[in-house]
Amino acid sequence: MGYGTARFVGPVDPNLICGICSSVLEDAVLTTCGHSFCSPCLETWLSRPSTDTCPECRSVVNPNEAKPIHSLRNLINGFQVECDNTERGCKVLVKLERLQSHLEVCPYFPVICAGCGDTVNRFELAGHQIQCRAIAASVEDEHQQQDEDEDLFWLRRRRTFRGSDSMADADMAELVYRINCLEMHVNTFRRELHVTDARNQFLDREYQKAKKDLAEKQQEVQELQFSEFDPKYDYGHTPQSIARLSLLVARFLLKKPSYVDSNRIFLAIKKCYEQYFRSGTEFEHDVHMLLATSYASNWFNPSQRLSINCWLHCIARYREETRCVGSLHRVGS
Repeated sequence: MGYGTARFVGPVDPNLICGICSSVLEDAVLTTCGHSFCSPCLETWLSRPSTDTCPECRSVVNPNEAKPIHSLRNLINGFQVECDNTERGCKVLVKLERLQSHLEVCPYFPVICAGCGDTVNRFELAGHQIQCRAIAASVEDEHQQQDEDEDLFWLRRRRTFRGSDSMADADMAELVYRINCLEMHVNTFRRELHVTDARNQFLDREYQKAKKDLAEKQQEVQELQFSEFDPKYDYGHTPQSIARLSLLVARFLLKKPSYVDSNRIFLAIKKCYEQYFRSGTEFEHDVHMLLATSYASNWFNPSQRLSINCWLHCIARYREETRCVGSLHRVGS
């Protein structure tokens, strides 16, 4: 009667296990002898003939003296559990106290098709009903039955009023019948409208999903078109590639394109640093700019960022030493 331990995320404290059902306590209660059990389990245990003792210590227990343990109930209700429909595909983790409200809207909740009786997930019901042969056959049979009833009515009406002079009564009967027929058609149209609405909802979801996929593909194409990233270009081996590499990182500073290999870019940055940061040329400034831009991005893992930060400190020390040496030369001259 308790909650199965396998449903909870992570291990459960043994002190929260019911001594009767060996599951997590449901509506925990405390006996006068100091033991805790599920409230339903204890009621079932004490309802047996000639049983009025504690399952743990065999002390006499009065069912009316068992007290609810609100602290344990609140603690257990705050634990995260898997949805009841996990085996049907639901991956939601929810607090135990909110499980019932989740099940009321869970898209994987099993529902039965009114036409064929098959059990499907809630979010699949609309699509299933669109293709359900039993529902289609039922609607077709209903239309056919209405046509047959209408023909039978007029046949009987003609027989009733054949040779009769009461044309007013016949006209009145005809109007009543037509009103009834119209009401039947309205009810049929309402059912068909419900099916059509379900079909439209299904198609709208498919449309929104396709629209989202198309937007993502367009974004990828635009990024690929304007990134100036060349998979065959040998970044890091020429001084001209330093500025090109810096521009690539700066353009997508906080969102690296999926088609760019960050490890390859890091190795290229390392080559640029090792070959040109003490070259005595204008490319020293380009290397500094490349490292600063790379460190400000989110392209690299912590270890790579640490290396880039160390390189930046080396450049700073190198520039300070160069500035001091230049000052001494000017003083000496």
